[in-house]
Amino acid sequence: QILEASMASWLRAPLSRLAGSLRAPRCAGGDAARALASQGRRCFSVDGAESEEDTHEIMFYAMRHPAVITLREMYSFGLGGRQKTRTLLLAAQFLHEELPVRLARRARELKKLPFGLGDTASIKGVRKLYERSFFRIRRFPKPNTPELEEKFTEMLEDIKNEHNSVQANIARGLQELSEVRVDIYSKPGVLVHDGMPFDFGSFLDRFYLSRVGVRVLIGQHIMLHHPQDGFVGIIQTNCQPALVCQHAVEDAARVCDMAFGTSPEVLLEGATNTILPYIPEHLHYIFFELIKNSMRATVERYRDSTEDLPPISVVFAEGEEDIAIKISDKGGGIPRSGVHRLWTYTFTTAGNTAEKLAEVGHSGRGGTPIMAGFAHGLPLSRIHARAFGGDLHVMSMQGHGTDVYIHINKMGNREVSVP
Repeated sequence: QILEASMASWLRAPLSRLAGSLRAPRCAGGDAARALASQGRRCFSVDGAESEEDTHEIMFYAMRHPAVITLREMYSFGLGGRQKTRTLLLAAQFLHEELPVRLARRARELKKLPFGLGDTASIKGVRKLYERSFFRIRRFPKPNTPELEEKFTEMLEDIKNEHNSVQANIARGLQELSEVRVDIYSKPGVLVHDGMPFDFGSFLDRFYLSRVGVRVLIGQHIMLHHPQDGFVGIIQTNCQPALVCQHAVEDAARVCDMAFGTSPEVLLEGATNTILPYIPEHLHYIFFELIKNSMRATVERYRDSTEDLPPISVVFAEGEEDIAIKISDKGGGIPRSGVHRLWTYTFTTAGNTAEKLAEVGHSGRGGTPIMAGFAHGLPLSRIHARAFGGDLHVMSMQGHGTDVYIHINKMGNREVSVP
């Protein structure tokens, strides 16, 4: 009840302030707007912002700060019970105001990218997509009836699907830029623009962290319409990390078998029965990427050997603050001086084999696209771990193998805002 009241209060305040600050939407109002919404028609350019007014509107929202909402609050609010209709209406109205802020901030950042990165076809396409999504939500009437809320949710599902290719397009944009700026790969991380350093890694961390937040907010609302036993939206009440890991192992082994004809055994040990409320899709993404990397390294090191492939070890431990997981392989490791480059989005230890993995493995159990070959898998795994207060660290011993430590924050232990 306290959370519901605070959300209702939060919604009333910005709506009254915005009423006199922005021009009226160009769509028809009242019944006409509802008719347009019910038909799924769009009343803006498919190319995003085209006029000065459009740009001003995006900039206005980009200057606002995202609302603070925690995973725990999302879980509690989503319980709803007999108030499900009211819960969905309040959540939809919250997203109607919140999502434009988050989308506008990312669109502004994409437009201001240096080195001509924002002008590459792939990045420009991503920016136009964010602008188009911004205007779709802004032009939609306030979802204050069950009928409008249902149409609004259908639109959000469409937007979420349209954004599935964003990661691949960002990676392609970096590749396009590398054709004219080779130092983006030879000197990954910080480059100089107009005499000032620009950190691509920090920008991409912010961008992807925000993307995770947007997809969590939209995904949670969509799944409240499709309740599953043991879930509140996308949050599983008794999520068992070891079970999610086992599913990821099976998916990674399938991909590795298709690429190399074999895959190493993976042993799960320790506190494998531990449970907590969490988003299993995020855990699957992390486990799948890390185990796939370990499998590739192991197979490549031993494929000409007469020895059996050494197993990969996954150890689970439960502490007071978090659940910790260590993934250990004997794939040979990497030089200590190269560990920091793992997080740059432009570095990969894989060659053509990584691209082969990307070709044969289109998605994991959670519908997550494989980014091997684009060097995004490891930094994005850390983003998913950090999104709700966890973390991910790599320790490598060249000549032996690599240990990866994952920390999953217990949802009730610490208040961490949805990014």
